[in-house]
Amino acid sequence: MQSVGVVNSRMTSQRQVILDFVLSASLTHPTAEHIFQAVRKKLSHISFGTVYRNLLVLEQLGFVVPLYYSKECVRYDAITDNHYHFVCEHCDKVENVSMDEMIEINKQISRRHDVRVTYHRLFFYGLCGSCGKLK
Repeated sequence: MQSVGVVNSRMTSQRQVILDFVLSASLTHPTAEHIFQAVRKKLSHISFGTVYRNLLVLEQLGFVVPLYYSKECVRYDAITDNHYHFVCEHCDKVENVSMDEMIEINKQISRRHDVRVTYHRLFFYGLCGSCGKLK
């Protein structure tokens, strides 16, 4: 995949509509396809490629974070601070997990492995309340 340069880093109207949707959908962590379908309701001529390229630029600018929690799916999150997620292994729902931030873990990893940790992502996997009742 070719890297998108942040040459055109201004907030275009298309980029703003995409970001607004990701911000409004912060509890569902939408996929690029979900974002595309929602944005098309406002910008009928936008292509999936344009949405995807703008997501990459928004990522490089620090407005969104991609969540790579499985090899089949990438979701986008507008909450860029360290926080945690629960992924349902049955219905693929992703939820924010409320817990104290583990700032010390960055320092521990840095010391033990002689690296500089700038951020981390943590995912918990299992069955959500709805799917757990089905099994």
